[in-house]
Amino acid sequence: MSAPPLPFTDVELSDAFAGRDLLSPPLGRGSFKVAYFANDGSDAVVKILTDSLPPEVDGTDVDPSVLPERFAREIRTMRLADSPHLGKILAEPTAVQVGSSRYVTYEEPYYSGGTLADRLTTGALGGDGAEQLVLALLHAVEELWAHNIVHRDIKPGNIMFDAGDHPVLIDPGISLHVGLDDLTDSSFASPMTLGFSAPEQHEARRYAQIDFRTDHFLIGLVGYLAASGVHPILSPSMNRNEYVAELLTFDRVDVSGLSCSDRLKTVLARVLAPKPNRRFRTTGEPLEILEAQ
Repeated sequence: MSAPPLPFTDVELSDAFAGRDLLSPPLGRGSFKVAYFANDGSDAVVKILTDSLPPEVDGTDVDPSVLPERFAREIRTMRLADSPHLGKILAEPTAVQVGSSRYVTYEEPYYSGGTLADRLTTGALGGDGAEQLVLALLHAVEELWAHNIVHRDIKPGNIMFDAGDHPVLIDPGISLHVGLDDLTDSSFASPMTLGFSAPEQHEARRYAQIDFRTDHFLIGLVGYLAASGVHPILSPSMNRNEYVAELLTFDRVDVSGLSCSDRLKTVLARVLAPKPNRRFRTTGEPLEILEAQ
């Protein structure tokens, strides 16, 4: 299903961002925002929330109370977590008049290396590439957990590569911030991407153990896929119900046939344990294994 037309025209956009030369078509569009490359030498992506601000909100400053909760947590994560393997915010949210309405806009870096999803269309990364990917993602999750944040949406489409070919985890829009109210009622399952979800994300939130070990499981799925070109649980013939049933009943993922180092096999086998209490106890343990000389 195609997205509805944007609420402003290219001409209105150009007038609102005079001198920025925002290129059309946009780089991407989600359910509540659109992203444009700023062709002005800044190597920045300008993102605009597509729901306009209420008429009573004026000025350029943006009060957090007017932001959608998902977006507010995304911004909070980018402000708090500081790692070369995590997306950053370059310019804080401001309100900009575009056409007849006002919209919230902010800026992130442009990652010229594309996404992991793009790269996997031509085949697996292989053992060395997968190991460097997993190592970078583990560092990203270690930094997030230092701020009691669980990303919950680690998948190929949310992993970019910068100009130096380093992986960068982006889009923490459904992140769990321990200590803040969750995005969903506790009687429902966590927000997730179906093919890149941990078993506990399918449990009611009030019973589920959601912490850094959930992100570790997602890293395991991505790492296995990057090493082999094949998802460790999902097959092309599975429908949604079959995948969930398999995810909730499997015992262990067989990593023995992967063409990668033994240390990566050790990490993948452990993070892909079905129960959180069978995974690593700290964010540092898998890093110690992969970084051991």
